[in-house]
Amino acid sequence: MFRDGNKVLDSVQKGLSDYLETKRAGFARFYFLSNDELLEILSQTKEVTAVQPHLKKCFEAIAKLEFVIEGKNVTATA
Repeated sequence: MFRDGNKVLDSVQKGLSDYLETKRAGFARFYFLSNDELLEILSQTKEVTAVQPHLKKCFEAIAKLEFVIEGKNVTATA
């Protein structure tokens, strides 16, 4: 019973790791983030300000962005 559960858990973890790797391959700055941090960003795609706490790790010269949301348009300035 526990062995089967561990096999399923291992499979899910491998799938998640592979998924995060595809995201990192698409945007190399994601390599600076832990799996938990990357999952937090990806899980909040409709909330653009969710990236704010992780900017310093991704970009050396950017500590904060100011977001202006007008309808469906979002503008960000450093």
